[in-house]
Amino acid sequence: MKTLFTIFFIVIGTLLFSQDTKEFYLQSGDRVSGTVTGETDSTYTLNTAFGSVTIKKVNIKPDEVLIYLYSGDKVNGLLILESTEGFKIKSQFGEIFIERNKIDRVEFINRHTETSEKTRRPGEDGSGRWYYGNEKLNDIYFDPTGYTLEENVLYLSGLSWGYGLTDRFQIMSKWGGYFWGDLNFRPKYMIFKKGNVKSEQAFSVGGHFHLRGFPDKYEWKEIDETNTGGDEIYGDWTRVGDKCDLAEEIFTDCEEEEKIWYELFAAYTISNLKKSGKGRINHTVGATVTTYPGYDTMPRAYYAVSADARKSLKLIFEVFWDPYWTSLLEFGEQKHVSDIDFDFGFIYAYNESFRMGIHFQRPLVAFYYKF
Repeated sequence: MKTLFTIFFIVIGTLLFSQDTKEFYLQSGDRVSGTVTGETDSTYTLNTAFGSVTIKKVNIKPDEVLIYLYSGDKVNGLLILESTEGFKIKSQFGEIFIERNKIDRVEFINRHTETSEKTRRPGEDGSGRWYYGNEKLNDIYFDPTGYTLEENVLYLSGLSWGYGLTDRFQIMSKWGGYFWGDLNFRPKYMIFKKGNVKSEQAFSVGGHFHLRGFPDKYEWKEIDETNTGGDEIYGDWTRVGDKCDLAEEIFTDCEEEEKIWYELFAAYTISNLKKSGKGRINHTVGATVTTYPGYDTMPRAYYAVSADARKSLKLIFEVFWDPYWTSLLEFGEQKHVSDIDFDFGFIYAYNESFRMGIHFQRPLVAFYYKF
């Protein structure tokens, strides 16, 4: 447990308290990078490799941006001014000002930089600013976030499929269960999404309903022969829904009793823009409750943080409490270690549609398509 919490605080501290570097391209052709220590409506103050400097915003070379509004409109133009109130851009309609609370997201149409491979820092891709990575997570592996699939987006993985009926409502299902007669569906509704480009919040609720099959929940069952004159205590992990005779030493031949069951969930996500203007850090807290006939209610609570390391790469860490979860370690050692466990890994956007990743908990590998 000490190792678990040490890893947890190291990861969280690294993500939350590391200083972001911001790059500025000036009208003169100069490029200045450093940590932003102060900002006004007209200037930035930076701590750079050559000391503290102040840059006037009017001297910064404007970015070309594509702004998506909550109304469904989108506007393209040169960014003249970015302030705490909103964005002023030069578009085909002239100079217009768009308030932050009306903006859904901003995409930067990145300029080509003259940075060579020899002078580029490790990990630097020369892509300028980008407020959003290539992937917005609807789930942290198997745990929901506050977001839903966008309207008319189709999701397909090796385990499930999903479709965004609207920007707030999606339907998903584990298609693998169809082979065993488990017709299941997982609706999810985003109750609200509010905030602005710098910081936004989303809250969703939903459920997963099954006509048959078993939850991915396990109990440790054992029999103590020392109470009846024997000299052995033995047991095994049994899946919720399996009926096993504990008087038998072989637990693999359990009677299956499949029933209708369901899971309810709620998730709240806060997404904050990094100081560097390159990606976001998202925090999600959530809970699920699984109900299966003949068993007590099975709760699960979790906290997850994801960070855009690059536009195509998202790092993920999660800690969760689940008395019915069994890790590969517990399966291997044949004992219950802790109700608290963690997961970490990454999701990589290979192209516009294909995503792949690796993480610590089973099933270890994740991949899916979005169309």
